[in-house]
Amino acid sequence: MAKRGYNRDTIRGGASEWDVSRPLSSYLKLLGRLLAHPIRFFELLPKVPDPRAPALFLVFSGLLAAVVWLVAGGIYPALVALVLPLPLSLILAGPYHLAAWGGRHGYLVTWRVLAYPLGYLLPLTAVPGLRWVAAAYTGVLLLAVGLAVVKQISFGRAFLSCLVVTGLLFAAYPALPG
Repeated sequence: MAKRGYNRDTIRGGASEWDVSRPLSSYLKLLGRLLAHPIRFFELLPKVPDPRAPALFLVFSGLLAAVVWLVAGGIYPALVALVLPLPLSLILAGPYHLAAWGGRHGYLVTWRVLAYPLGYLLPLTAVPGLRWVAAAYTGVLLLAVGLAVVKQISFGRAFLSCLVVTGLLFAAYPALPG
């Protein structure tokens, strides 16, 4: 049971939180949950503005993405994949937070919603063709589900907002190969 003064929104280390003590098994377990039951994943995601677990998850995902990019694209893309995840997630959370304006919780919880799907997307960006499909699935569908569940806005509003934001991001990067 929860301790006095805590509820499901404030308990840390929830079922959808990445566990730093067993990074790879926790990574795979959360990936399965996110793909199989995204609504349940976001329902269990702790709604606290604590950035530690998602930030460490993005660092771990950056390491995996760097290994994949090293094999697929060389040293320079691998270095970018290593250092880009955390700053990119903080920047991308801005438009998604504005799109869900008026919903419950603040920017850090919106960033938390974005961090996990983005972390899983990063290694897939090294695969030509698949990167765009995975980015569209992540940016439109997974984030729409996450924003609707966590920010408690309608799915239609979340879906249209994510469609617009992801479309603008795609339009901003037309010169990327693959």
